[in-house]
Amino acid sequence: MKWIACFSLLLSAVCASAQLPEDFRSEQIFLSADRHEYMPGDTVEVEGRVACMSEQDLRPYSRYLYVELFNGADSVLVRQKLSCKGKGYFHARLVTDYEWPADVYYLRAYTRLMRNFSPESFPVQPVLIGKRFPDLSNGRGKGIRCVVAPSGGRLVAGSMQSVAVQLTDALTLPVEADLYLQDEKGDTLSTIRTSVSGLARLNFIPQPGARYFLVGNCDGESLRVELPETTSGIKIQGNLSGGRLSYEIFGGKVSDADYRLYLYDRKNGLSRLETVRQRAIVSLDKEPEVVTLFLTDKRLDIVSEYTVSGKYHLTGGLSAPDTLRTGDTLRYCFAPFPENGKVMARVVADNDLLASHAEASLDFLSDYTSPLRFPYSLYVSDDAVERGNDLKTWLSTATFGRFLLKDAVEKDTAVYAYLPEQEMTFGGRIVNRKKRPFVGGTLVAYHTGNDLVYDAPIDGDGRFRMAVDDFREGDSFFLQAVTAKGKPDFAEIRMDDETYPAVVNRNPYRVPSPYYAGSEVSFGSGEMEYMADRDGMRHLRLPDVTVSARMRSDGPPEPTNKFYSMNFADREEIEKWNYRTVEDILKDMPGIIITKSVVTDDKGNIIPGVVNTSVTSTRGPSVLNVSNSLPILLDGTRIEQDQYDFVLHMPTEEVETVELLRPWQTNAYTWGAVNGAILVKTRNYTDKADLSSKGTMYTPMGLSLSAEPSEEKAWIASEKGSYRLMVDVFTSSGVQSYEHRFVVE
Repeated sequence: MKWIACFSLLLSAVCASAQLPEDFRSEQIFLSADRHEYMPGDTVEVEGRVACMSEQDLRPYSRYLYVELFNGADSVLVRQKLSCKGKGYFHARLVTDYEWPADVYYLRAYTRLMRNFSPESFPVQPVLIGKRFPDLSNGRGKGIRCVVAPSGGRLVAGSMQSVAVQLTDALTLPVEADLYLQDEKGDTLSTIRTSVSGLARLNFIPQPGARYFLVGNCDGESLRVELPETTSGIKIQGNLSGGRLSYEIFGGKVSDADYRLYLYDRKNGLSRLETVRQRAIVSLDKEPEVVTLFLTDKRLDIVSEYTVSGKYHLTGGLSAPDTLRTGDTLRYCFAPFPENGKVMARVVADNDLLASHAEASLDFLSDYTSPLRFPYSLYVSDDAVERGNDLKTWLSTATFGRFLLKDAVEKDTAVYAYLPEQEMTFGGRIVNRKKRPFVGGTLVAYHTGNDLVYDAPIDGDGRFRMAVDDFREGDSFFLQAVTAKGKPDFAEIRMDDETYPAVVNRNPYRVPSPYYAGSEVSFGSGEMEYMADRDGMRHLRLPDVTVSARMRSDGPPEPTNKFYSMNFADREEIEKWNYRTVEDILKDMPGIIITKSVVTDDKGNIIPGVVNTSVTSTRGPSVLNVSNSLPILLDGTRIEQDQYDFVLHMPTEEVETVELLRPWQTNAYTWGAVNGAILVKTRNYTDKADLSSKGTMYTPMGLSLSAEPSEEKAWIASEKGSYRLMVDVFTSSGVQSYEHRFVVE
């Protein structure tokens, strides 16, 4: 664990640098559906990006991710594995069922690397299936909801503190209004106005035993909210300016003997301050966007937590028309557009209450939760100061949720139980007939769809791990254990079951009603969250969900058949094309090369009438580094190469079928034919009964069909109404989001 020296406000601050693994970096995912209202049976189209926001280069470590669709009972209904090799971009289509009841459903995405941390950091996107958003054509919903959340979770008397306030209407849309802070005598102490996001922050010094009220008139409705009572206890607050972090602890005296103080941000990592003081300035190596302060007791249980952001920087502005006519094409631009910037843009209906922005998902919601709704409306503003103030207000009430501080400190690198998934793999254990480990051999895997062959060593415990090229969902592999001498042998292959993280949905969505029975007041999930046992309550650790391996054990291979006609010739084909010899048939089959060469004696003289014939595959040498020759099997018997001419010149009147076997099919007939084999059956040949196989057919989870990012298509206004243009701009060092509202007349 890295340490930072800390001095009082009157002294100079010092710097310290973060090194791996103390930065506990992970990946973040932005998940966006093509719309958020569907009917049962519709296809949900999803796209997004996987990024590592700790890096200057946002490209992720992982090359694959998992996307799930689950219901309100936290049951996964659809799960897909996708490739994100296109600099983190992914695209998926999830088919719903006509029998699904109308309800709120949820999309979730994660990588294997993200599984090292809390499932709360996985992005969850609600979608409506069979339901509709309220109609906004009649204006706002009636009724006001006011959420009051003290920064740091409590009010402590005697020190300047802040309280966040959020006003929304019945449809969860933000409300701008003037609010007044009054004491119990009715005297006004301060005045605030909520922003375009419905957020505001009160700053005042609460007195012991005093009562305070927030009053105002919102859309014609009177509002009077009593603030939480002042409490005893320790509380920390801070401020960030560039690379300088100042903090203050009040509510009691602190000492190194009783307390620990940790800092975390994505650029500098996790640090512990050498000395815990009432107030101090810390100089950080790298200038962070967001920093969280954790004040803990000696057992590393969090006593108080506070998150602060620095100055918000805008790199450009979005320009677009306010009004379009039906048939018009929507055009927009940035001034200036970031160099090498990549854009994700979409148009949603004005009443779409679930549309999200990449910046919010990647920078904030992946690590933090708050009793306040995230201020998505801040992206309407082109004012960096206004955006920054709304973010500071929201973050001042947020709690860090990606990992448990106690786990990070005590486990250090051991928190990384899952490594980034950079190639397709599967594994398991092999035992022999006596149930002992199959030792010293090799496992060969034949992809039954494209005939590619892979191998992996079997270790002393009989375990293996097989790396393969990308394959699609539903593809199967024929697995064959081979001894150290290269001979196939009977073995029991026990594949590792696939595991997936349990669903944790802390924020179930309800379609808002257009009318409240009356004004509604709630307090941010408050004081008890910051007690010593808070983390044990807030972080629900559920066991992974285990899915059994999909395999067919020790059965015969699928029967050889016409997997496509060009590689199979029966009597009908032979007579149709008037083939005269077996060689004529093979020359018409793609993927087969027949070569003949002369044979010489020891002196180099050509031996008359003697020819060396070889039959090879155009696939080239296999992964097993053996030749690409194709053995010839005559009625199931493997023919030596010096007899190839005899078989090739066999008249077709004696032949019933000629077939090019797939590599995995050859295991029932011969060994070592990793490129396949040629099976010739004569007209008087009778198939042997129960032709046994020494392998196992296995169907692991493959990749669902995905797509590379396509060029942005122009949006043409087709229906009158109110809309929102949402744009996310990805650069090499970060992401910024914008929104513009317009009307189609």
